[in-house]
Amino acid sequence: MRSEKRRVREGPPNLASLIRGLYGRVAHQLDVDPSFVSRVARGERQSKSVEATLRRELRKILDQASKKSFGSVRRTTARRGAAKNEQAGAREQS
Repeated sequence: MRSEKRRVREGPPNLASLIRGLYGRVAHQLDVDPSFVSRVARGERQSKSVEATLRRELRKILDQASKKSFGSVRRTTARRGAAKNEQAGAREQS
């Protein structure tokens, strides 16, 4: 068997701070109770508006976190992808 090292990428150190208060912010935006937002997030209740607002707020958080912490990782990954594409093109030509 082949031994493979798995790279575990840590999230940004401030991710918990960014997520803290998510349900409260969503609840405030929609004028509902935070416990209702929590229940929707867990799948116990259904609300398209709560789901959409949660997705939008999470996207904002992830975008903000990636800009602060993962910028260099994204550039490295993009370069690796470009290198793989170049190698595949070279194989097709030969």
